[in-house]
This record gives sequence, structure tokens and C-alpha cells, in this order.
Amino acid sequence: MNTDNTLLLAALEPCWLWWLILSLVAFLLGFLLGALLFSNRKRLKELEEENARLKASLTTMEKDFMSLKYQHEETLKELEESKRKLRNCEADKMIIQGRYDRLKAEHEAESSGGETEKPETKSRNLGGMVFATPLGKVKQDDLKIVEGIGPKIEQLLRDAGINTWRDLAAASVERLKEILAEAGERYRLAVPDTWPKQALLAADGKWDELKELQDRLDGGRE
Repeated sequence: MNTDNTLLLAALEPCWLWWLILSLVAFLLGFLLGALLFSNRKRLKELEEENARLKASLTTMEKDFMSLKYQHEETLKELEESKRKLRNCEADKMIIQGRYDRLKAEHEAESSGGETEKPETKSRNLGGMVFATPLGKVKQDDLKIVEGIGPKIEQLLRDAGINTWRDLAAASVERLKEILAEAGERYRLAVPDTWPKQALLAADGKWDELKELQDRLDGGRE
């Protein structure tokens, strides 16, 4: 009987040992898996927090970008408005200068003892034909009577072969712009769109119509 028990125990001992080993292996695997999952869960939480911070930072940067973009657009609008006002001021300056030069020439002519003339009549003067018009005394082919043309621009036109009102009336606006552009940056603000029309009215002696047209002009523009 004792022999049988001994044999039974001897047969069961390896099974018990294998069961213990397998249990330990399973425990270790479970422990390692749990540790891995815990580590991953912690890392996942850190990544989620970092992602939230990045999203908040991105939202802030987008708001700042939109604000800067709006400020940039407003600045560009203000710049364009300032440029427009500057162009108008330069055009007005040229017109006023032209009128001043014309009035000065008329005053000097009167001071030198020029003849008094009735409107729409002509008389001979040392410098050529002079007209008494609603615009004042006008010398034949004086290009400065055209609003927007002063002494310097008049000289540019004469240098380009435009010497009379008829010449100016026949010139295209594109040609006039080319002359101004070739003369340099300071003349780019001049607006020659109505110069041929004004010159034609002067050449035809339509002084009342010319005056009405010039009264409507704003910086050389209708």
C-alpha cells in the first residue's frame, strides 16, 4: 500500500511542478501586460493633454492672424486713400499753377498797356493774336488755357511737336500720356483725358462752352 502511494506521489510531482511553472508564467505575463497597458494609458493621457494645448494655441494664433490680416487690409485701404488724395492735390496744384501763370501773364499784358477788347473779339498783340473771352484775355495757341496744363507741361508738349490748339486737339490721349510718362515721375499725376476736347473748343473759338466744361472739371476729369 505504501508502495502504491509512493508511486502515485512520484507520478503527481512533475504535474504539480509544471502547474506551478505555468501559473508563474501566466502571472508574469499578466503583470507585464498590465504594466504595459498602464504605461500606454498614462502616455495616451499625456498626448491628449498636449493635443488640447496645441489646439488652444492654434485657435489663439488663428485669432491673432485674422486680427493682423484685418489691420493689414485697413492699412492698405488707408494707404490707397492717401495716395488718391495726394494725386488729387497734385492735380489741383498743377491746375492752380496754370491759372496763376495765365492770370499773371494777363496782368503783365494789361500793365504794359494792352488794348481793351470786347468779349469774343480779336486784336493783334506783339506776341500774336489775343482773344477777349469769358476766361479772360487769351493768347493764340496758349496751351496753358487748357485746365491741367502749366508752363512745364506746355513746354513738354511743344518739345513733342504739339504747338497749337489744333495740334493738341488732334493728339490722342494715349500719346499725351506717353509724353508725360517719358518726362518722369513728377508728371504721372497729370490727367490729359480732356485736353484734346478743351483744345478743340479753344481752336473753334467756343469760349463759353470751354468755360462751362472747365467749370465741371475736377482735377482735369469730367
